[in-house]
Amino acid sequence: MRTSELPSELSERGIWWQVGGFTLTGCLCVAILAEFAGSEARAYLYFEIAVTKVYWAFVIPLAGLFDGVRKLFEKRSAIRAKIRQQGVEQGRRQERRRISETLRRFGTRDEASGAVTLTLTPEAMALLLDLDDPDDAGE
Repeated sequence: MRTSELPSELSERGIWWQVGGFTLTGCLCVAILAEFAGSEARAYLYFEIAVTKVYWAFVIPLAGLFDGVRKLFEKRSAIRAKIRQQGVEQGRRQERRRISETLRRFGTRDEASGAVTLTLTPEAMALLLDLDDPDDAGE
């Protein structure tokens, strides 16, 4: 899936996640460098070399990390949309079934012609219109 195919909100959110992540990472690195400046600890020396001399090597892994987070949100949105669509389809099937049962209950078929006659009593109207009170069908 190309970025141009994504809804603008998702692509913008991915970009802002990356901007925020790089900003946070940069601030943390500066804070660590300032706090431990002059330290002779081997871990700090490696960190200092990585941050000041080989920083460009970490751009690609960080971009991949933030892109992975963006894709995680995309997948979650796709799953929600799929679940919502399944719910809509299930609701439609249930409503068709309910209406069909109501029509069968109040309809009579003429065996000779095959015509169906539907008698719309207040009870039938209430069931078809899904009203709670059958007396509301006449209003």
